[in-house]
Amino acid sequence: MNEFQLILETKKLELKQYMTDLYPEGLPGNSIVNKVLTGIRATTCELDAKRHSIIIVPNVPVIDGKQVKHPKILGVRAGIKEPEIIPYLNDKKIKYKKILVTPESYWRVKNAVQNTKFNLFTDFFFMIDECEKLVQEAFFRKEIIEPFFDFFEYENKCMISATPLYPNLKGFVNHNFKLITIKPTYPYQKDLSLIGTNNVSEEVVKHIQNRKGKLAVFLNSLEYAEQIIEKAGIKEICKIYTSTDEVPKLTKAGYKAADTFACGEELEDVMIFTSRFYSAVDIDMTEKPDVLMVTNCIYKRQTMIDPFTHAVQIPGRFRAGFGNITHITNSNPNIEVRTREELSNEIIEAKAFYDEISKLDSTSTSGAQLLLRCIEEESILSKFIFKTGKYKGQLNPFLVECYLQQKRIEGLYSELRLLQKGYRETGHFNVSYEYMKYEECEKNKTTKLTRGRKIEILYMIKTLLPDKTSMGLNLFLRTEKAEAKLEALQQEAPVFYDFYKEFGSDAIIELDYDLRKMKSELKPVYNKKQYLIPKAEVQESFTLKVKYSEKVIKDTLQRIYDKYELKDYDGKPLVAEAKDLKHYFEISNRISIPKSREKGYMPLEKLI
Repeated sequence: MNEFQLILETKKLELKQYMTDLYPEGLPGNSIVNKVLTGIRATTCELDAKRHSIIIVPNVPVIDGKQVKHPKILGVRAGIKEPEIIPYLNDKKIKYKKILVTPESYWRVKNAVQNTKFNLFTDFFFMIDECEKLVQEAFFRKEIIEPFFDFFEYENKCMISATPLYPNLKGFVNHNFKLITIKPTYPYQKDLSLIGTNNVSEEVVKHIQNRKGKLAVFLNSLEYAEQIIEKAGIKEICKIYTSTDEVPKLTKAGYKAADTFACGEELEDVMIFTSRFYSAVDIDMTEKPDVLMVTNCIYKRQTMIDPFTHAVQIPGRFRAGFGNITHITNSNPNIEVRTREELSNEIIEAKAFYDEISKLDSTSTSGAQLLLRCIEEESILSKFIFKTGKYKGQLNPFLVECYLQQKRIEGLYSELRLLQKGYRETGHFNVSYEYMKYEECEKNKTTKLTRGRKIEILYMIKTLLPDKTSMGLNLFLRTEKAEAKLEALQQEAPVFYDFYKEFGSDAIIELDYDLRKMKSELKPVYNKKQYLIPKAEVQESFTLKVKYSEKVIKDTLQRIYDKYELKDYDGKPLVAEAKDLKHYFEISNRISIPKSREKGYMPLEKLI
C-alpha cells in the first residue's frame, strides 16, 4: 500500500472573496480541492456554472437546504425513481441541469441519463462534495462508495471539502490529479475551549445550565443525549436532530425531534445534533448559538470528535455565525496508539494470511472449507475485501482508509495532551485548555466481580485476545463481534483487562485473581509509561555531571509533570520524586550537595 503523491497547487483567497471569484466558470476538473474554509460557497460555485453537473452530497438534509435556495436543481434521494428524473433532463426550459444526489441513489441518476440524449461521462461535470464522508462512513454505509466506481470515467470531475480525506488510488496519479489548497490571506482561526474531565455528563450538564443563549450541542449518541437531557431537566426546551428512522422513537418517548433543520423554524434553547449534521448541511438561523461538542471516549466511542475534520466542519454549519466553541471530553489511557505505518503493515500481513487461506479452499475437505468460510466472512480483515465484481479479492481502499482514520482519531484520545496537539496542528483553532475534576468519575453501571465471574472473564479474554507474534494474524482472526465483547469486558473489569494485556493469564492465576494486587503491580508499569512522555524535555532540563539537590530535582520534574498533566493509574496528578531521575539518566548514588546539608543525585548519562 504505497502512498502516492499528488500535484500540489495553492490558490489565494482574499477577504470577502468566494469560490466563484476564483473559479467563475466552475470548479477545476481532475482535482481534489481543499477549500480550507466552510461557507465560501463552493457548491454554489458549481451550481452557478454554465454546464451540466451531477453533485454527490452526503445526506438528504443537504439536498433539502440547497433546494430552498436553488429551486431549479433536482434533488435525488430514496423514493425518487428514474421516471421522475427523465422529465427534468428533457426539460428544455432548464438550460443547465443541476442534480444533487445522495451516494446511495446515484445509480438512479446514471440509469436515467442513459435513457436520454445525454452522454453521462462527457456531458456532465461530476463533483463529490464533502468527500471525507466517503472515507469516514464507508464501514456503516456500504453503498456510499458506489459513485466512485464511475468517478474516473467522467471527463471532468473533482472532489472537494474543507477537510478532504481520500483513499490511496492509482486513478489520481493516472489522471494527473492536483491537490488544490485554497489559502486565505487573512486570519481565520477560531477560539476553542477544550475542557478535559473525568465526568463528561456532569460537566456537560453544568455547561447547559450555565448557558447564556441558544446552545447547539453536537453529540453522536442518542442514548447518551437522552441521559444528559434527563439529568439536566431540559426535555421541554430541547430538540434533537437526527436520522429519519430515529425520529418516531424519540417522539413516542416524549422528546422533540426532527430529521432536518427547517429554515426559519422556532428554535429551542438547546438543540442536539447527531453526526448527520456535522458537515455539508446549512443551518440557517438568525441567532448565533454557542457550539458545544461532546465526547465520551470511554463508554461511547462513536462520540469522538476529530479535530481535523468534525471540529472544523461543525461551526461552519451556522451560516449566520456562532458564539463560543467548546469541546468537553475525557481521555482513555487504554487506547493503543499506533502509527499509520504500523497499521498499514498489519493490514498487509493480514491480507497475506487471507490469500494463503483462500488457496486452500479448493483442496480442503468440506469441513475445512466450512471453517475457512467462517474465517473469511467473520474476520475483521474480510470486511476490507471486495467479495464480488472485477475487484474481487482485492482490498477496498475506502475501507482501509476508513480504518486508518478511525485509529488515528482514537489515538488522539489516549491522552488529552495529544488531543490538544491535534487541535493546534489543524491551524484552525486558538486553543485554551482546562481540566475539570469531579470527586466521582463517570462510570457505567458495574457489579462486584465474584471469583466465578473473574474466572469467566479470564477465559473470555484469553479466547478473544490470544497472544500473537503477528499483528496481521491477530487482525485476520479477530471478528467485529469479538471486538465488541472485548470492549464490554474492558468496561466491566478495567483493571483485570489491563493486567492481562500487560502480564498475561498466568500472572492473574498466580495472584489468585486478586484485583487489589493486580492494581498494585499495574501502577508502576503505567507510571513508567507516563514518565517517558516528557523524556526529551526532562533531559534538556538537567546538565550531565552536575550535582542537584533532591528539592531542585523534585521541583523541576513536578513542573514538567504538571505541564504535561501526567496522571497516575488512578487518574490523580503524578507526584514527582527525586529518584524519578533514574527514568531519564544513569544517575549516581545518593550524594551530599557541597555547601549545604542536602542530599541529591548527579545525572551521569542520558538514557536512550
